[in-house]
Amino acid sequence: MTVDELRQDLSQRIGRPVELLLTRDGEAVVELSDLYQPSPAGFGGRLRLRDGTAMTWELWLEDGDSWNFHSAPLVES
Repeated sequence: MTVDELRQDLSQRIGRPVELLLTRDGEAVVELSDLYQPSPAGFGGRLRLRDGTAMTWELWLEDGDSWNFHSAPLVES
């Protein structure tokens, strides 16, 4: 899977077009390994929708073959 394919997958999961993927620290994503976390095994970071909405997201593997997904509006303090 490429970063572009992941962006499209996240767009489908959220139901709104994702414009930009960022790491948890807000840096630009170059490759999928920038988003990987070993435990729990999965991916996560920040994203920006086309309408400008900023969100956090997590996609993790559960039970060995089921992917769970969670996203929430990004609230910066």
